[in-house]
Amino acid sequence: MREIYIKLRNNITFGKFKPGEHLSEKFLVQEYGVSRASIREIIRQLATQGYLTIEPNRGATVSKLSLKDIDIIYNILIRCESYATALYANRGDHVGIKKLESLQKRMRTEEVKSQYTVWLQLNDQFHEQIYKNCGGDIVSNLIDHTRLRIYRFRIVETSPDIINLYNEQHANILVAIHDKNGKRAEKLMSNHLDTARKHRFEVFKKFYELL
Repeated sequence: MREIYIKLRNNITFGKFKPGEHLSEKFLVQEYGVSRASIREIIRQLATQGYLTIEPNRGATVSKLSLKDIDIIYNILIRCESYATALYANRGDHVGIKKLESLQKRMRTEEVKSQYTVWLQLNDQFHEQIYKNCGGDIVSNLIDHTRLRIYRFRIVETSPDIINLYNEQHANILVAIHDKNGKRAEKLMSNHLDTARKHRFEVFKKFYELL
């Protein structure tokens, strides 16, 4: 059942099922090939976590998030991930820093910058290398869960200037991590994520009816 739970959660996260879309028990049983009892338990879990909304006489629908909800989630992410960055910087992960440098180098190439989805995948790896190796499983798991909640809202139009800005911010964060300056790394990551929040929020306001 865990495998089906993850599949359905990912299908919501990555946009196969859209916000407001109705997902009947019958459809989900056929889609995933499990019992109705198992689907009901999975729906209950996802509703508790905010992925689905259970409506009287209609069943489960993919949850919609208001602009305020999205803003709150981003602010939670900023606080948690900047803290994780401070923890990571203070650890002095020399092997991990080499990985960050390699990712940063690839993200700055013209080939990658011209393919936003490729750049975004490398960006995810850059951030994951930091927070998943910060030495605190509680904060790492919290960041993972929070990022899943907003993943479907990240793939928005992004200009080359914005990508260049993000790359420059990554470079500054990397310097602070290399210097084991946790306080500065935390501040730089907070500023970086807030820049992303503001940029995406402006796009969301224009296309909110599509969320």
